Amino acid sequence: MRRRGFFALLAGAFAHSKALLAQISGKPTNLDEHGSHLSNVDGPTAHVHTAAPAPAPQGVVPVLTRSFDNARTGANLKETVLTPAEVQQKGLRKLFSLSIPDDKRGCEAQPIIVPDVPVGQAGAKHDVVILCSMANTVRAFDANTGASLWVRQGLGTPIPGSRKIDGWLVNDHWGILSTPVVDPDTNTLYCVTWSNPRGDWTKAVNTLWSLKLSDGSNANPPLSLDGVTYDPGHGLPVQTFKASARKQRSSLLLTNVNGRKTVFIASGTIQETAANARGWLVAVDIASNTVGAAWAAASHYFGGGIWMAGQGPAADDAGFIYAVTGNGSFDAVTEFGECFIRFQYTPPSGNMPGTIVPVDWWSPYSDSGRAGGPQTGDHITTDIGGGWDDMDLGSGGVTLIPWLNLLVGAGKDGILYVLDPRNMGKTKPQDFADPAANYARLKAPPIWFTYYPGNGIDAAPRKFSDLNFLSGGRTHHEHSTPVAYQSPNHGTLLFCWGENGNLRAWSIDNSGVAKYLACSSEIASPEAAQPPAGHGGMPGGMLTLSANGSNPNSAILWATVPLKDANEIVSPGVLYAYDATNFGTYGDGSGAITRLWTSPQYTYNKFNLPIVAGGKVYVPTYDGKVDVYCLNG
Repeated sequence: MRRRGFFALLAGAFAHSKALLAQISGKPTNLDEHGSHLSNVDGPTAHVHTAAPAPAPQGVVPVLTRSFDNARTGANLKETVLTPAEVQQKGLRKLFSLSIPDDKRGCEAQPIIVPDVPVGQAGAKHDVVILCSMANTVRAFDANTGASLWVRQGLGTPIPGSRKIDGWLVNDHWGILSTPVVDPDTNTLYCVTWSNPRGDWTKAVNTLWSLKLSDGSNANPPLSLDGVTYDPGHGLPVQTFKASARKQRSSLLLTNVNGRKTVFIASGTIQETAANARGWLVAVDIASNTVGAAWAAASHYFGGGIWMAGQGPAADDAGFIYAVTGNGSFDAVTEFGECFIRFQYTPPSGNMPGTIVPVDWWSPYSDSGRAGGPQTGDHITTDIGGGWDDMDLGSGGVTLIPWLNLLVGAGKDGILYVLDPRNMGKTKPQDFADPAANYARLKAPPIWFTYYPGNGIDAAPRKFSDLNFLSGGRTHHEHSTPVAYQSPNHGTLLFCWGENGNLRAWSIDNSGVAKYLACSSEIASPEAAQPPAGHGGMPGGMLTLSANGSNPNSAILWATVPLKDANEIVSPGVLYAYDATNFGTYGDGSGAITRLWTSPQYTYNKFNLPIVAGGKVYVPTYDGKVDVYCLNG
């Protein structure tokens, strides 16, 4: 069932964080110039464990966007404190928890970390953690002590939890769903809210807010996205962005295009087979605080949502944007469902409007080809029970590997596709009649990535319907974007953790060929209902890697993993730390990924990531807080 370039800026931020994080001034007041509420006090916001003193603050690196960088590699390569040897020997303890009291589930957005921010009227510098909640509240904390620095409210009334949005009623509110992004040159946070004064989701709006990190006040007036239009041409009607049909889960992207700083906002949809369901990509020009251009993934039919389990679009140094779409129609003209896409954004100039154009793409199959007929009507898609119309190529996002010139991604089939980002192939509908020729456009043949079915089915089959099976009666969807790491021991590594499977490590070279190396013994959702009573659980492991540059024996793979089905219920979960360099062996001689440490159980947050920075691990939970861990001792 339905389950669910800025490289230069970030490189500079990591290398010269103090110089890039420009000082800004701001006066905390009760109301800002747009009538929104600010405060520096919001009651108890951090529960600090005092059994042992907090460790001395380490150099905190910026975490300004989802998965650390615009390539979405998922790797922080500036971690000097948390090493495999230290974590295995000492273990971790909970240092404190950052509370989000206005929403039972807390944050769907990844924590953002910015060092050396001048805060308040006095301008005292703090390493700041930013938490954006589903109640449309933004909170700033001191990263070293957990103390509250400021709280920004008044960003619009969030939408109450509803089965119309989430069939399982897991979420308390729907507000700031996507991970924000920070401009380090101006110390400005950009986030998108979902709101309506009466809490009515059918009339809800998406709004882009730009907030000063000094006190949470507005850096620019709020910008509504509702009413943004896209003209697909070809005699089709102009498309209009309506937030009531959108689910803006995909993280924001900040990059530089032709000298213009631009925030990109990607959206999926609430019901992907509805007539108004379509994916969107919107570009906002930072200097003018206006929409520069927009693009819709479908205009004649429906679908093509860009949700990627919360991951954001990727960007390269040349300013091209990369994303992968989910279920939907495909004609390679106006319909781009089930596609890896490279976009070119041209900012407005003079009297010329801006444009977002797919300049390259590749698709493995059509939904109609998988399901055996045209997909029409407002219905719940499924890959369970024979429907086979929820194969959702876009369930896991894309990773750029710039040092190999590769783009990788996997969807609900658990199959890895490796592309040349500058020569993706431009699949046409007629190409599906010759799958072998279409697969030949890839950098390397597809492989089973999250698991191996062992049934003789090729990951690049001659008939798309050959992929219509549930191996072992369980799902094996990919939701955590593959983590890419340039290992001094193994070359480039990829890590994945699919549903109802284990953590898997692969090597990959510039030919695009991936080779299996090792896996963990732990599996995701071990306590979920198994066949025939159920089909396991969602979403697999959500991954982050930390390492000290190219230093050997410094890499740790961190994974948050549910014990049950985190789609249908609020599930317990654990945080695992694994040695990402030195693999062991199982009794049969195959590779084993060594577990270094396991956290106590906590309330699992479905699509969020563990974030490692400055010797601490930040773990969002579904009980309204973010737990912060550090080394014992």
